Amino acid sequence: MSVQSKIVVFCGKGGVGKTTLSLALALKHARAGRKVVVVTSHPIPELAVSVSLEGLAASDPAAAANLFVVHFDPRDLLAELVRKNFPVEWVAKAVLDSHIYKSLIEVAPGLKEFYFLARLQQLAERKAKAHAAAPDFDLLFWDAPSMGHFLSTLHSARSFETFLSGPLAVAGADLAHFFSNTSRITVFPVATLEEMAVAETVEMCRALEKDYNLASAAVIMNMVSPLSKATDKQMAELRASASSSAVLRFALERAELERKRAAELLIGVSTRPVAVERVKGWRSDLDLLEEVGKSLQPLSEML
Repeated sequence: MSVQSKIVVFCGKGGVGKTTLSLALALKHARAGRKVVVVTSHPIPELAVSVSLEGLAASDPAAAANLFVVHFDPRDLLAELVRKNFPVEWVAKAVLDSHIYKSLIEVAPGLKEFYFLARLQQLAERKAKAHAAAPDFDLLFWDAPSMGHFLSTLHSARSFETFLSGPLAVAGADLAHFFSNTSRITVFPVATLEEMAVAETVEMCRALEKDYNLASAAVIMNMVSPLSKATDKQMAELRASASSSAVLRFALERAELERKRAAELLIGVSTRPVAVERVKGWRSDLDLLEEVGKSLQPLSEML
């Protein structure tokens, strides 16, 4: 098997903060001198609106030189494949504009997901120019799409190997073999401490372990309140003084609910928990990423 970048996957329900966590941990490693790339499920202009790296080149040029962010659109990848196989421009355009082609890429099961994973594999196995035997990136962070899409994407490689013949089956077998190297893949499920997010995260972790032999290295409980990490003694002391403060009573009720959800999550996934507190009052997105990165130190030590 080719030498490859270590792949770090942030996966979970939509809206739980996978993108921010991916960028925060990637930036942390880039500042430590490692060359990293983030593959995001968001188009770059959309990503820049939600979490911006603006100002990084000026404030930390070394980190900026080590950090890359890319987005793969499966439709663009398939169009690139067509142009490669039909080098005459008008022929390639005729294929891409045809109703048959447009229908095929939308209805063919797993086709777009398959080519996304193939490009992910190419990126992980890309060699550094100065060292032919070394990967181009030390770490590849995959900001995975929402849970159902993520699992169907992983399933696509196995489907192509099992149900097809010819070049696509060979490519599917190679892709399945690549993702079977679980020693090079670290999975970090992400959940907020809400009922639906916890239940879906437990279900996803079980599917990853059963179907793909991908055990979770740690589960991230994102955007928790400080009280969710308080000891039982501290909570008892706060409850004793809460009668005079409606705000404190509300905070304690929220914390109790979070603690209950955290217990349910840890029973379901049986792995190390890492709690990331909600950051308040940051001055810029870079400050936000730096603060989040501090909470991710336990994950950083695993890579």
